[in-house]
Amino acid sequence: MESLVTLGLSTLSLFGFYALLALGMGLVFGQLGVVNVAHGEFVMVGAYAMYAFDAVPFPLRVLVAVVLGVALSLLTERAILRKLYVRGMLATLLAMWGLAIVLRQLAEAVFGATPRSVASPVQGSVEVLGVQYPAYRLVVALVSLAVVAVALIVVYRTSLGLKLRASIDNRDMAAVLGIPPRLMIAGTFAVGTTLAVLAGALQSPVLGLTPGLGVAFLAPAFFAVLVVRPGSLAGPVMGALVVALLSSLLRRYLTETVADLFFFAALVVLIAVRPAGLSWRLPRWSSTRSKQPA
Repeated sequence: MESLVTLGLSTLSLFGFYALLALGMGLVFGQLGVVNVAHGEFVMVGAYAMYAFDAVPFPLRVLVAVVLGVALSLLTERAILRKLYVRGMLATLLAMWGLAIVLRQLAEAVFGATPRSVASPVQGSVEVLGVQYPAYRLVVALVSLAVVAVALIVVYRTSLGLKLRASIDNRDMAAVLGIPPRLMIAGTFAVGTTLAVLAGALQSPVLGLTPGLGVAFLAPAFFAVLVVRPGSLAGPVMGALVVALLSSLLRRYLTETVADLFFFAALVVLIAVRPAGLSWRLPRWSSTRSKQPA
């Protein structure tokens, strides 16, 4: 029982983090068709923002990181991506890859390569079904999932979300109906990228801050998007749950290096077997009964 509780808490903690990353990447990929390979570096930006403004109270630092993420994402979309959409996915991928390198080098130039740390605002541990677990990890997981839930409610239960989904399904038709495509594109990229910055800010107390920390988070977020139906907005969240559970299981019974090997191998096999992604819809059973022969 204790081992199951520990596994569940570890999965919950990873799920909150990966859900923010995967939802942000899924939004950008679904709306813009851009594979944001700088997504991990935006996590790093959020983490270093928390370190740089260490004198500011923790909640205000998170807000500062979010504002910084919005500004940086809008600048990136306007100055880099807007000119490359017409050139296809490869051009935007290479541009974001270059931006990732610039962000890493800039972080190393400003903060150095020495690992940094951020103090946790919540100390100690809490007991969950007889298991002691770090309190901050639990709090940040719940906060992250609450943000994801609010984002999905906006996407599926508001007029803004309807416009977003319409522009994803058919951008030309959405433009005819009066939905401004350029505003939707810029706004979607800003939201998707800022979710990554927020994830880095919230996770900063449990990370060792280095300029290359974001690289390790790109692949799990990317796989979480790939294992679901392309274009799905809620799907990446379910994909993040698969990735978190698989990662927690492997790391519980294997060394970190071997766990990483099996983790990526399993995800590659899953994508190869189900290239169209996993289906998360419940089957619809016919309510009509077959007629008995007379």
